[in-house]
Amino acid sequence: MEKSILLADEVAEMLRVDRQRVYELVRRKAIPVIRLGERQYRFDAEAIRQWMTRGGGTAEGKGRDESEERLMSGE
Repeated sequence: MEKSILLADEVAEMLRVDRQRVYELVRRKAIPVIRLGERQYRFDAEAIRQWMTRGGGTAEGKGRDESEERLMSGE
C-alpha cells in the first residue's frame, strides 16, 4: 500500500535531493506542506506529485522565480 502522508526523507527521495533541500523549499513556501508544529512537517503524497507535475513552482501556484530555478537545478 502506498503512503499518502510522507516524511521529509521520503519527499527528498522522490525529488532526488537531500533532506535539507526539502526543508529549504518549506522555508521558501515553495512546496506543499502540512505543519504539525513549529518544526514538524508532513507532506501529502498526491499534493507533492501534482506540484512536481506543475514543474515545482511555489506552493501557492505561482511560477518559479530565478532563485528557485537555481535551487531546483542544483546550482
